[in-house]
Amino acid sequence: MCGIVGAINGGTVINDLLSGLHRVEYRGYDSAGVAILHNQEIARRRAEGKLNQLEELLFKAPLDGAAGIGHTRWATHGMPCVANAHPHATAQVAVVHNGIIENFKDIREQLTADGHVFESETDTEVIPHLITHYLAKGMSPEAAVQEAIEKLRGAYALGVLMRDDPDHLYAARKGSPLVLGKAEHGAYLASDSIALSEKASELIFLQEGDMAVLGRDQIEITDICHRKVKRKVATRTTTNAACDKNGYAHYMLKEIHEQPDAVEKTVQANANALYDSALDFSDLSRLTIVACGTSFYAASVAKYWFEKYADLPVETDIASEFRYRSPYMPQNGAALFISQSGETADTLAALRYAKDQEQKIISLVNVADSSIAREADYVFHTMAGTEIGVASTKAFTTQLTLLALIALQAGQQRGVLSHDKAMKLTQELDELPQAMKRLLTCDSDTRHVAQELERASNALFIGRNTSFPIAMEGALKLKEISYIHAEGFGAGELKHGPIALVEQDTPVISLLPKDSLYEKTLSNIYEVEARGAQIITVGPEPIDGFLHIDVDDIGEFCNPILYALPMQLLAYHTAVVRGTNVDQPRNLAKSVTVE
Repeated sequence: MCGIVGAINGGTVINDLLSGLHRVEYRGYDSAGVAILHNQEIARRRAEGKLNQLEELLFKAPLDGAAGIGHTRWATHGMPCVANAHPHATAQVAVVHNGIIENFKDIREQLTADGHVFESETDTEVIPHLITHYLAKGMSPEAAVQEAIEKLRGAYALGVLMRDDPDHLYAARKGSPLVLGKAEHGAYLASDSIALSEKASELIFLQEGDMAVLGRDQIEITDICHRKVKRKVATRTTTNAACDKNGYAHYMLKEIHEQPDAVEKTVQANANALYDSALDFSDLSRLTIVACGTSFYAASVAKYWFEKYADLPVETDIASEFRYRSPYMPQNGAALFISQSGETADTLAALRYAKDQEQKIISLVNVADSSIAREADYVFHTMAGTEIGVASTKAFTTQLTLLALIALQAGQQRGVLSHDKAMKLTQELDELPQAMKRLLTCDSDTRHVAQELERASNALFIGRNTSFPIAMEGALKLKEISYIHAEGFGAGELKHGPIALVEQDTPVISLLPKDSLYEKTLSNIYEVEARGAQIITVGPEPIDGFLHIDVDDIGEFCNPILYALPMQLLAYHTAVVRGTNVDQPRNLAKSVTVE
């Protein structure tokens, strides 16, 4: 989940490192640091807190050189502090690391017995000491790195700097993404290609088990079997504009407003691709959908769609629980894995379990060259573009859009949806971007409700049918960025326990589309009103006496996608009035690449 960068260019690298770190700070912002070869020694600057703290330190104590590595941390082992900040180093070796080393305690005990002294609580610190250990045995730098990573158990993306090898950086990946960049006069490494958007014209995505040696003019890659290999070179597609706020106060608000275009592009890019795909739902016995966080709520909506429009049994699972319960997977089944980054560690592990169970593997990702995309039998891409705000917005709605398209395809293949019915539902999808634009042009309702929520300590979100997962997503958004405790429930479940949480003026946000369950949901609303709740309805019709957020229904099929927007806006405006950090909420990071 941490952000790592590295650069070797024969000139000065500090600005390259800092600009790269700014672009990957969404991956973690508990602390930050750099290590640079300076006057033939490894010199470090590290600071607790966000990247600006490191920049202030570098202003007071400048540092530069021709090769260096940098890191912005999401803490796993050890509290956020300078001692635990990366890079970790010995006199000879400095390392930045994304991932978790599961056997670090055993390695640390062995190295301590050999006389090594450790300064941090982290798992990462064993890596530079282990490499130093092998260098002391007379190994070459490349061999020492190779020998060290073979001793590591867990996940890692590594950038390694050597005092006595100033002409090279070293990189390795297992279970965590790592991309290399080539430029006219230098080479780069990063945990995300967005970090290289200003410098590298060509990108190389390392594969599982790869190790690389980076020089100014050459990159050499060795695979898991220690064979020299050539990896595909991709042209950089991320632009600097993707990293700008374009006049919006926050990345999250910008990305909320980018959703109509992202949804439209997702439909255009995938409508024909689905029909051309060899994926056949006609004789599937069951579909298992696995994801984490917001992506899991997209999966939960899709369950309703596949079962209603395709008569296809669906089981949804949280990825972090899936493989540990040894789930039964039927013959002739398929498993669909949803991940914005395509590198989510738990989701990738679940994919490999399902593949071992001989399921057809389908992936739905936003990053074409990601691990989940490469390991799937069938790959479909959302067209969300770069999403920098930690709380997911356009990634979620494009996931829902693509899942809706796939459900329609499945329904036709299984003979459940007639051509006319499928075309009618497709028309809803075609009209969705304009409906989203209309909703976004007037968010005064959500601003007003946000003022009412400013002093709330708890909130409930309720909905029925496909509005139930959207209620859970709305609760997740509110707690993620405003730090108000919030929970989402099926409206019919209130009387089975959650209604005990309702006190005088407890906010209850009620998703109330004018669908077949409208009156039943309305009855649940009156139940909590009778207990003193402050009712906020979200739908096409206001109700006297209740706060209201207006949404013009587009149709039962696409309503859950449309209703996601007021959930996002409500969380956003509430966070703003409460003064929290919208784009970098506490304790969170964007890409979860550790279990």
